[in-house]
Amino acid sequence: MSDGLSLHRLRRRVRAAILRLAVPLAVPGDHPLPDLTSLDRVLLVHVNFRLGNTVLATSAVSALAESCPKTVFDFLGGPAAPAVMRGQRLERIWALSRTDVGVAHRLAQIVAMLRRQHYAAAIHLSLATSSLGGLLVCASGATHRIGCRRRQGNVYFTSTVEPSDARHKIDRLREYLRRLGVVSEHERQIVFAPEEIEWALSSLQESGTEPVLGIFVGGRERKGKSWPLPTAAAVVSRLRGDGLRPLVFIGPEERTRENEIRTALSPATFVREPDVRRVAALLSRCVAVVTPDAGPMHLAVASGAPTVAIFRQPNADRWGPREPHGEAILDPSGEAVEPIVAAVRRQWGGPS
Repeated sequence: MSDGLSLHRLRRRVRAAILRLAVPLAVPGDHPLPDLTSLDRVLLVHVNFRLGNTVLATSAVSALAESCPKTVFDFLGGPAAPAVMRGQRLERIWALSRTDVGVAHRLAQIVAMLRRQHYAAAIHLSLATSSLGGLLVCASGATHRIGCRRRQGNVYFTSTVEPSDARHKIDRLREYLRRLGVVSEHERQIVFAPEEIEWALSSLQESGTEPVLGIFVGGRERKGKSWPLPTAAAVVSRLRGDGLRPLVFIGPEERTRENEIRTALSPATFVREPDVRRVAALLSRCVAVVTPDAGPMHLAVASGAPTVAIFRQPNADRWGPREPHGEAILDPSGEAVEPIVAAVRRQWGGPS
């Protein structure tokens, strides 16, 4: 186990111990839930430093904005929030960095800023009961502070609901919103401006006219999520033979082996676009996207691209795409070719 992972787990255990001690001092969390449609200003909080988790929260933001048309919403999230949430019906989008979290006076400034807004309610969207986001909901000064109840008792919130026991993260968010009085069938969604789509179409037309197949090979190698290059190369070769044009995205996690990726997957169009929204716009023009279980998988689903997600671990029922948005392939060995090729053909309507 790495030192970084050990430190992370130690911090979680210390935080959990502190929260257990705080339970007797906290409010019960049994205040009646407000009618959200009657509130003027509401803060939505989902502080997470990974792209995929921020993308998942778009399903809840869209549902709340649709159900409460007269409410003004703000959002507080991690570094990806401004890019991911742009286009949602939000008046303000604030982002916290890891540096902000580690500096006491910076956190104090953020809390003071939140309290000046005089929110009618603050809603914790991550569903975690012991996170920084929950603490910021508590400190926001909102009249109603809403979140899930900890098994050991409430700490942060004035009004709590029991956590959902649904398996998939989207289903958990939907159930959570239903308990708050909001009916939701929303999925992950990036809301594009017309000029973003026009840029993507123009960019793709410059490199060819064939249907585009989006490809990611990255993933969190430390957690065994990456897609082995020999398998990726075999899949791409087969689908290139179907007339698809591979569009290979080189993200931050792939930079150290970019030459290896280019050698394995050529001929293809390679993209090193650092702007998350431009990546999403390009994905939205793909007839299908193949990706391991990683942040870009969520981005592909949210962009509207039919997504084939490769899971090395048996947890696709928690995070993966589902019809009609795509499908997940369980491939523990990292050597499956035929199932992935068949899945892509199903998603884009190619040869069987």
